[in-house]
Amino acid sequence: MKKLNSIIQFFVFLFPILLFLSYKGVQTLSYIILLFFILQIINKNNRVNLSSYLDKKISIGLLIFIATPFIISIFSGGIMSRSDNYIYLYLLMFFPLVYFINSEEKFFLFLKFLFGSAIISLIGALIFFITIFKEWANPKGFYYPRIQFVLPTQDFANIMCIFFLFMISFLLFYKNENKKIKITFLISAILAIFILLVNRSKMVYICLFPSVIYILWEKNKKYILSFISVCFVGYFFLPKAISERLQYIIKFDKDPSSHLRVLFWESAIASFKKSPLFGMTTKDRVNFNLNHFKNNGTLEYIANNYEFKVTETGIVNTHNMYLHYLAYYGIGIFSLIYFLFIVIPSRLLKINYLKNNFNDTRFIALEVAIKSSFIAYLIQNLTEINLNKKIMVFVFAIILFIINYIYKKQFSKN
Repeated sequence: MKKLNSIIQFFVFLFPILLFLSYKGVQTLSYIILLFFILQIINKNNRVNLSSYLDKKISIGLLIFIATPFIISIFSGGIMSRSDNYIYLYLLMFFPLVYFINSEEKFFLFLKFLFGSAIISLIGALIFFITIFKEWANPKGFYYPRIQFVLPTQDFANIMCIFFLFMISFLLFYKNENKKIKITFLISAILAIFILLVNRSKMVYICLFPSVIYILWEKNKKYILSFISVCFVGYFFLPKAISERLQYIIKFDKDPSSHLRVLFWESAIASFKKSPLFGMTTKDRVNFNLNHFKNNGTLEYIANNYEFKVTETGIVNTHNMYLHYLAYYGIGIFSLIYFLFIVIPSRLLKINYLKNNFNDTRFIALEVAIKSSFIAYLIQNLTEINLNKKIMVFVFAIILFIINYIYKKQFSKN
């Protein structure tokens, strides 16, 4: 039994490493971990232990959120009628993480592996940037070479945005006399922000601004004005290849990448108006969108500027998690609203290590990091369907796991 437990622990700690380094590897590993988890909780005592580690409100809210797409599909089109339903099942990784990472020592070891893997990924992205620098510095038309490593480009940018927020939080709030640790956080933060800048993701630029302001608000409100000033002045020193990209946040109608998203949002709203109760099946949405874009004369523009074939499901990528869910599941959107905007915030608001001057400043840094990261994740969902992408689902499961752990720890001390 001890040998089996060691194997399980090895797989669990391997999970955060493969998250950044092997797209297929982390998916396969999730199946193995979930299988071991199911075998474990067959035992009644193990189920009791799991219950003691879990926050009931988070776990119930998550299960409702996962189940809603399947329930809606049963009433409309059949359980297999929406191609993305199965992806929500990957959120179940939250439960084995909570069950197997059940001590403070394991928790911080898991984070070390997670951060270490992220740093390796950033170094890989830096090497990639150096090799394509000439192409990156001289974009042709609206084609902007993006910087990433292993992961899909936008997923990579969104995850590294969250990693940067963690590094900044630990740099500002974690008190440690070991200078090497502080230097590690500083170098990691500098490398992350550099890669994020050259990645040229408009959404990352947008979501970082309020997230960093929140961190500075918690540290010292006086820093906020300085940060805004640095951003304003720094803009004029950015390479043209980045500053031009930034302009398209406002001039969205002149940038195909931004304008396409507006067209997709409009089609999602239109499809919801046609089928507001249970949304549309994937097949119905493909047909609806094709007709919608033909009728408003934008189909040719979309086909020329977006990488998809009109006969495939790429045409229903709404590039907005909230509208995507609304178009697919109609009234099912209430489960998303309940979970993302009621359940999780209710737990985050009760986490008060900073206010209570908790003696272990690691948890103060984690509190600020996880709150700012959740803000960033919600904003990212405005232009991406994060919860319909496997890697981003795994990241969200880890975010939930961290929230659950530090929330339970705080109240177990009371």
